[in-house]
Amino acid sequence: MSIPRFFLFSGKIGRTVYLDGSDAHHITRVLRMRPGAKISVVDSRGKAYLAKITGIDPGRVSARLIREDPAGGEPDLSVVLVQGLAKGDKMDLVVQKATEVGVKGIVPLVTERAVVKLSETKARQRRDRWQKIAVEAARQSKRRVVPQVAPVQRLDEFLGSLPCETAVFFLWEEEHSRIFKEELRSREKPGEVYLLVGPEGGFTPGEAAAAQAAGAVPVSLGPRILRTETAGVVAAALVLYEWGDLGG
Repeated sequence: MSIPRFFLFSGKIGRTVYLDGSDAHHITRVLRMRPGAKISVVDSRGKAYLAKITGIDPGRVSARLIREDPAGGEPDLSVVLVQGLAKGDKMDLVVQKATEVGVKGIVPLVTERAVVKLSETKARQRRDRWQKIAVEAARQSKRRVVPQVAPVQRLDEFLGSLPCETAVFFLWEEEHSRIFKEELRSREKPGEVYLLVGPEGGFTPGEAAAAQAAGAVPVSLGPRILRTETAGVVAAALVLYEWGDLGG
């Protein structure tokens, strides 16, 4: 049985750490662990430690650090998935699987063809939900860093804030000459990659033109049209296979 992992988002940690809330509930009620059992904890800097549970109180678990775990679990390439808002629970799936694959961040994007319309309050609530999903997926996949889910933003806002010296690709079903795999293999590895994925229905021609004007490169994943909840995860996997650590 693998050792379960938990994230500590506070600052510097000492020899004894404390877990409460959902983490304590998971340890005591779901895993039914007892004092003496071992867990893995990751601090806010991404350092992982092996720890032994020393006490269990109502709503709180204490554990003493045993040793630092060797490095691993994170690619040296930053991949950010910029995902057009998808309907239903598809965004939940995108956040979960993209985290498992190894992305560094996720940006929920409002586009012209997005069916989902979120008020400011609803957008904050959804973001909180997606961030919790990212934490759970990072825990399950033994990540050392939890991907940050950015606030929901419009395409023009995102394009206007793109950092320099990054590789930016957008997946577009109207693109037929640039195959994504070939594009990756023809370039030098960058330090950061942004992947733009449209919602159901994809990007409009106007959005595609705006993305290209901002420096994004239109690419195709091949002859089959993938669903929005599939395309971004596949694209991230291709990037991390070619330029990262996916595949060993």
